Amino acid sequence: MEEVTDTATPSSGTANYQLRDRYTQDHGRVFVSGVQALARLPLEQMRVDRRNGLATAAFVSGYPGSPLAGFDKEADAAAKLAGDLPYVHTPGLNEELAATAVMGSQLAAEHRTCRHDGITGYWYGKTPGVDRASDALRHAVFAGVHRNSGAVAIIGDDAAAKSSTLPSSSDAAMIGLHMPIMTPGDVQEALDLGRHAVAMSRASGLWAGLKVVAPVADGTGTLDLDLDRVRPIIPQIEIDGRLFVPHADGGLLTPHTLVLEKELFEVRLGLAARYAVDNKLNVVSVDPPDAWIGIAACGHTYHEMRQALQMLGLRTDSEIAAHGIRLLHLRMPAPIESALLRRFAVGLTEIVAVEDKNPTLELLLKDALYAGADRPLITGKYDGEGNKLLPAHGALDADAIVGPLRSRLVQRLGDERLAPVPGSVGQRGDKQLIPLSLNRTPYFCSGCPHNTSTRVPEGALVGGGIGCHAMVAMMEPERVGELVGLTCMGNEGAQWIGMAPFLDTNHLFQNLGDGTYAHSGQLAVRWAIAAGVNITYKILVNGVVAMTGGQEAQGGADVQTMTRILMLQGVKRVIITTEDLDRYQSLALPAGAEAWDRTRIIEAQEVLADTPGTTVLIHDQFCAAESRRLRKRKQVATPAFRVLINERVCEGC
Repeated sequence: MEEVTDTATPSSGTANYQLRDRYTQDHGRVFVSGVQALARLPLEQMRVDRRNGLATAAFVSGYPGSPLAGFDKEADAAAKLAGDLPYVHTPGLNEELAATAVMGSQLAAEHRTCRHDGITGYWYGKTPGVDRASDALRHAVFAGVHRNSGAVAIIGDDAAAKSSTLPSSSDAAMIGLHMPIMTPGDVQEALDLGRHAVAMSRASGLWAGLKVVAPVADGTGTLDLDLDRVRPIIPQIEIDGRLFVPHADGGLLTPHTLVLEKELFEVRLGLAARYAVDNKLNVVSVDPPDAWIGIAACGHTYHEMRQALQMLGLRTDSEIAAHGIRLLHLRMPAPIESALLRRFAVGLTEIVAVEDKNPTLELLLKDALYAGADRPLITGKYDGEGNKLLPAHGALDADAIVGPLRSRLVQRLGDERLAPVPGSVGQRGDKQLIPLSLNRTPYFCSGCPHNTSTRVPEGALVGGGIGCHAMVAMMEPERVGELVGLTCMGNEGAQWIGMAPFLDTNHLFQNLGDGTYAHSGQLAVRWAIAAGVNITYKILVNGVVAMTGGQEAQGGADVQTMTRILMLQGVKRVIITTEDLDRYQSLALPAGAEAWDRTRIIEAQEVLADTPGTTVLIHDQFCAAESRRLRKRKQVATPAFRVLINERVCEGC
């Protein structure tokens, strides 16, 4: 990491503050992003362990994706500053392989030849990564963890689908995987709850899930450093007169897995719930004795709910309490002891569960309170009459919360005791937005290889998928073809196997990035070959996984090697289009493969479309955005010419 001296003195008063302090210091205050706080976690945990007499190591693996797109680079930066601490970061080829590798770190800690007292494993990925890695994660949860190690799944939730094909939430998946959920609300909690996640994992033998939403991962703030900020209280339980000690067990075959399942439900999940109670991770933050309504929320959503209350004029705890409102702040919503929820509900006529996407907390409340004689009304996604209340779509911020929340409070408090919803009719100071009649369609970067590679012959059918090329869905069909749909990562082209038997059109062009090809897309190519459909995969080889920060594609191959593999697997013909044919003069390409100048890309596609079976066009052109970054770092040569744009005829967009 570059050592840059901050010109401003931090609020802690530390002189000569450097950016590297976020990873090297254990006292004072530093400025971090959410992903930097998470990258610090393995370092801090190892330092705490050494102070406690344990020589542990850290193993980190996963697959980058927004909102954790920069975590892998920060993990590399932290590892470089780790000194003699064994901080091992191995980026995953894909999410499921990375999850199994982290499971392996726990099995290694159990082995007699292990050089360390424990190995704490950290898996990272976004919600779609949890979906595709669920089988591997389930195996890892059953296998358990070593008593001095522990495993944490750092999961990025992109609720508004800012950098994902679909809006999603990981809550239901984590509960289905029997993985406790911790929900940091800011950068400080990202580190503190990360410490708790490790301790809870070691105590219970479970993997711990750390749900990191985009405002936390992408947000920034100050971090107060102190190895004693988190002092875990470790719950214990005796089984048949012996103290339960977690251990990793790789013998995942029946009937032994039935024994592990019994331990999972009767011991491990109970210990996890007790950990939350003993360490006060879930607290009643405002508790007036005459409360009539309760509001419960988790993690960052709790802070958004407090902001919504401020918008209604309830700015302080005392003001909230004076209106008879009780608040429950959950940092670990599952598993949760029902006793806490029952205590929270005493005397209330209604509880509002404020949460994004799935009604996870709402269902937990209903389950805990159903048997009670004086149970309150539970509202959340719907009110007591079955009308929609809080949205289950998009991101749940203060603006989305304030209206529904006011509608519940006003029934008892009256309209005059609450401020009107900002922007409502009649309120002074309504925001006046400038009407815009012109919308600009997103487009590829200047110099991006997709400007060339996504062109297709007239009338072509095109398949989309994960990558920058997905923007063809918003472009003119006459340039990029008729899009027949986008797929999840790695399934590019598989939709055509289900379409081809039923259409008069007999060919599809399928866009595919080299990063996705290495991740999982090569399997889809192999299935297209086996299925015998007529398809041309257009694989862009741009040297980096551009969408997630310019990382190298793990397990990727150069063009020559990729071409050999494709031909051996049964691809009928490969044409490589490039801006630099001279580089291919000395390369020995297999029979059936040839290199053409990129100006012939339409002709190449016409030739490949006329070839029955599976064909491939490899477009070899480096990512323009990455080229600019490398030029700034003096790692590649800067062209000796400039392009001047006449602004009278071109906007320069």
